[in-house]
Amino acid sequence: MRTMYRPAAETLMVAGLLGWAYVALVAVLRPGALSMHIATVLPMRRDTFGAVSLVLSFACAYALRARTGTFWARRAGRPDPAEAGLAAVGGYAFLVWVYLCLNNLSHPRTTGYRLTHFWEHPSEGTTAVLCFLLLTACLFGLRVRKGRHG
Repeated sequence: MRTMYRPAAETLMVAGLLGWAYVALVAVLRPGALSMHIATVLPMRRDTFGAVSLVLSFACAYALRARTGTFWARRAGRPDPAEAGLAAVGGYAFLVWVYLCLNNLSHPRTTGYRLTHFWEHPSEGTTAVLCFLLLTACLFGLRVRKGRHG
């Protein structure tokens, strides 16, 4: 990657994760505040901000892993788009699953609610199950690839 692209992608990956983590905590602790604007200077709903942050972070994580073979470390890795996809999808499926588990613990009544205001389906509970299955499949794929390539 070019000199400025890697630091920018690393920064956006972390900033996106932090933005999503903030919104995830708001969703767990104060779900009624999700539809409120994130700030006056940024007239965007909190839940929309969280979704955009997660997508941005995921895209940067995928690009970093696909182009350099690593997410962060400066050691040499082997660029591999398939492995990058498995690692990024599995990692972010894990994050969403953890969020939904915490969300279910703090207010279990929302398990049957739709996951986001963007679409009617899937529900939070269905998404948690799908994320867990996706994480499991990605981990298996990574381990199979590791076994084949050493």
